[in-house]
Amino acid sequence: MSNSHSSAPTRLRLDVEEGLDRLMGERALYLQILCRFLQDHRDSCTRISTLLSQRLEAQAQLAAHSLKGSAGLIGAQLVHDQSVLVENAIACGADIATLLEHLNVLLGETCASIDELLREHGDHVAPSDAAAIDPAQLRVLIEELVELLRDGDGAAIDLVEKSAPVLAAALGVPTFQMLAAATHAFDFETALDALEMEL
Repeated sequence: MSNSHSSAPTRLRLDVEEGLDRLMGERALYLQILCRFLQDHRDSCTRISTLLSQRLEAQAQLAAHSLKGSAGLIGAQLVHDQSVLVENAIACGADIATLLEHLNVLLGETCASIDELLREHGDHVAPSDAAAIDPAQLRVLIEELVELLRDGDGAAIDLVEKSAPVLAAALGVPTFQMLAAATHAFDFETALDALEMEL
């Protein structure tokens, strides 16, 4: 098996360059968000299955929706696409057993890729030293973002990506990850909730 052939599945599971592009090339921030992804989503399929067994369909759908946004943010396109199928199937009341099983396989492979990447870059997971921003400028940025989110304007996605280092420094990585993942999934209501918690 050639190296080019064997590397293709890894690139599809986790497109690091795409993930970095969404964060303006901020590698340290990207690695922190990968850590957060593992914490929040490694067991997502088990959580979805448990929620469905408890007849909590709305919560199961929300879990799939959250996974979809976070996977898209880090460049895990296969997990993102499969999460879409699972989320839609739950919404329709369809049997998701096969879809969820496939998602579990993809998610496991993606998490393994993340584990490997974090082992390789373990010394670079510490928070990056983002340049200090004037509080007044930060307020203007957040007010602009709130307005775009309230209007359902897709320009919010560009603003979050362009301002990733500043927002992550100001809000903290967990809140930024929630904001960015929701915005990437066009879930502007959840993104707005995450942002307004910090206001």
